[in-house]
Amino acid sequence: MFRRAGKFTRARALPGSRGLWTVMALLALASAGGILAFGQRPLAIAVPAALALGLVLGRSARDGHDPEEIAAELEETQRQLEALALRDPLTGVLNHRGFQDALEVELRRARRENWSVAIVGADVDGFRQLNDIRGHEYGDAVLTAVAQGLSTDLRPGDLCGRVGGDEFMLALSGCDTHAAQEVVDRLRAAVDTRAAAADVEAVTLSVGIAEFPRHAIGRAELMRFADGAMYWSKTAGTGQTSHYSDTDDSALSAEEETVRLRRSGLFNTVHALARAVDARDGFTHMHSQRVGFYSATLAGAMGMSDDRIEAVRMAGLLHDVGKIGIRDAILLKPSALTKPEFAVMRRHAELGRTIIAGAGMPEIADWVGHLHERIDGRGYPDGLGGDQIPIESRVLHVADALEAMTCPRIYREPKDPHEAVKELEAHAGTQFDAEAVRTMARLIREGAIEVGEQPRLGLPLADDAPSLTA
Repeated sequence: MFRRAGKFTRARALPGSRGLWTVMALLALASAGGILAFGQRPLAIAVPAALALGLVLGRSARDGHDPEEIAAELEETQRQLEALALRDPLTGVLNHRGFQDALEVELRRARRENWSVAIVGADVDGFRQLNDIRGHEYGDAVLTAVAQGLSTDLRPGDLCGRVGGDEFMLALSGCDTHAAQEVVDRLRAAVDTRAAAADVEAVTLSVGIAEFPRHAIGRAELMRFADGAMYWSKTAGTGQTSHYSDTDDSALSAEEETVRLRRSGLFNTVHALARAVDARDGFTHMHSQRVGFYSATLAGAMGMSDDRIEAVRMAGLLHDVGKIGIRDAILLKPSALTKPEFAVMRRHAELGRTIIAGAGMPEIADWVGHLHERIDGRGYPDGLGGDQIPIESRVLHVADALEAMTCPRIYREPKDPHEAVKELEAHAGTQFDAEAVRTMARLIREGAIEVGEQPRLGLPLADDAPSLTA
């Protein structure tokens, strides 16, 4: 569109160029605002989509194509880009959003046809250690081999997706739990074959299975039940398979977990670990308790049930337990962390999830594990974005950030609560959930949360609870 020259020259208008630039401007707006069904597509997809569609228009206008031909080419280009947006770029299987969307469609079909669908959650055992010891390139080879093995011999209507860092899910149409077990056994062998072909060591998977409509009819609940059963498998060792059952604890709801654990003493043990983390640094004393209080107050203001609020409070109390595995030289460093040190610090999210899940709290473990995800998809450990992040994790993220900003640290003075709110608002919709930020701002303005006050725990420890702070 510009003349070839050593310096920038004014554009020479081509036929239809005004319409081209108008459409490209609309496409740019679409990428930000959701026009033309881009919805909440990541910026990395939306912007190339706008540019690609603009180029189609430019070429078509230049070649004199008619409007119907242009529209058809636009539709095909958008279809291809939409498909790319739903695929995991490493393994080629569906990504988290793609799996959710496809599963929703498959469940509607299953309701019409009155057949079962088995949901299978599979997690690579010991993947974190493999990645740390052998490197990310080796880890990528493992994930690719697993994806290839799991997607072997899937029938039309069956789905395979990578829904987390090392977590995959399958949807097997027309399968009940027992039929799914037979499929899983075959797929384990296929994973072994693919791993050998890729020259990676033997891979084991922890697997959980739930069934539609026997256990649940909703997509989110089915995925949660399969995920909970998978975590139950992890507590039994490596390479295990667990079936969700209405009568066992394999995928307890967060509310049920809270009630059971308050009676069992397991909560006391894990909470003692969290208190030990706080006690390592005088500046963070009571940090977890305050995050638990802020989280519960925010959850209540956002309309969660009393039982759910109590579960969120527990998650807040335990959210930093993974830092028990971070050495003092990094955890208490008074200056900025180096890139390698920050990489080590980031592991606390996954370690915390493992500790909490091992104590029998898979759903709460999931909330804590995703606390550091960002709305724009740039967080960790799994790079989830928007509604892919559990709302409880989004609540915890805002509460944790508020407490961190308003309490003193060795390297900075605390912010005034209203300054902290301005900081939250500045990052609403990118780092933080916008609704959670608005609600937190209102609570602080109304005095429902007094920053720095002694938190009301609501989950007292038993008199004989173990103490790790001495």
